[in-house]
Amino acid sequence: MERVIRCGFGLLLALILPIWNAQGEQAPADDLPDFNVVPENAARAVLLHAATPECDTVHCSLSIEAGQPRARGDYEIVLSSNQYADRTPTVVTEEGSPLTWLRSTSSESWSNGMDTRICRHFYRFSPAKKGEYRLLCRDLSFDGVAYDGVLMIHVGAPELNAVPSFLLWVAGIGCLLLVEVFIRIGCRNEARVDTADFIRRHRRLPLNAEGVWAHYLLPIMLLYLPLFMVIITLTGMVSISTSALLWTSGVCVPVAFILFRLQYRRLFFRWRKTVLPPERIDALLRELAEQYDWTIDHMDRDFFVAHTRPAWWSATWGEQIFVAHDSGGIWINSINDLGKRSSIVSFGYTRRNIRRVTEAIAALEKDTHSPI
Repeated sequence: MERVIRCGFGLLLALILPIWNAQGEQAPADDLPDFNVVPENAARAVLLHAATPECDTVHCSLSIEAGQPRARGDYEIVLSSNQYADRTPTVVTEEGSPLTWLRSTSSESWSNGMDTRICRHFYRFSPAKKGEYRLLCRDLSFDGVAYDGVLMIHVGAPELNAVPSFLLWVAGIGCLLLVEVFIRIGCRNEARVDTADFIRRHRRLPLNAEGVWAHYLLPIMLLYLPLFMVIITLTGMVSISTSALLWTSGVCVPVAFILFRLQYRRLFFRWRKTVLPPERIDALLRELAEQYDWTIDHMDRDFFVAHTRPAWWSATWGEQIFVAHDSGGIWINSINDLGKRSSIVSFGYTRRNIRRVTEAIAALEKDTHSPI
């Protein structure tokens, strides 16, 4: 099962990378003007200038974000400046078709005795087909001085890759389904085996598909987080920078692998050598269940399963206790209850359950061998 789950993790990472690459590469830093009016996530940008150099005092740019287009194949064009325009300008194509104005924003800050203002106008650009487009501003002026410039856009270029939103969501849902398939393939044999015999041979608790989701839910979700961030970025729901995605993946993937290893180790049983017959051990387990308010789920000559009933103020959702008989001793383990909400911490309760069983066996052995 461990090998199959590892393959599933590797497949999930392999699926993240191609979708991530669909964002395309950012334009080189040398291609962007060194002015704060250009958005940091601009894939292409051009400075707009006044006709006469001595009047060119306003920093103004026309740009398009990386990772475009958004839903329905629409691009978002941004006109930025450090001064308010005389009127809301019109952005048109070379053929004269105006772009739809979406909104305007402005911000102002004061630092080191200088007042910084950023004004932005957003427009929707819906190209009919792939190819090269030229966008320019009409009626753009500051204090009566006209500014102009042309933004060249190559629709279909890597940095403006048009990935349909529905394909991205299909890919994301497909990743979930593939992991589910891998989990069910890896657990189909363990779900059918005799539990006690499996524990004696592998010293580990077998899990079915539902048990895997309950036991490994957090590391699986940590791997899905970067994938989800990539999808919502590519579909235009939010704008997340590539560096943020890299940092998130760099943190989530190692942490997910560490948590997976920790959870996997918790499935292994501890060996307790004893000369007590199985009947005496079973009677002792019944006494412990009554003493500590455990609910016995299964009990036969080979295997014992019980779960705790924690109070509402308890720090955990409850634990399960497993005891498998073997020649010359027993196998003992306790993990967080697989039938309840997923949890990766037990606050020492699982170790306490194991200690209670081993201490009770030790006390019974002492009474059995003590002289009368």
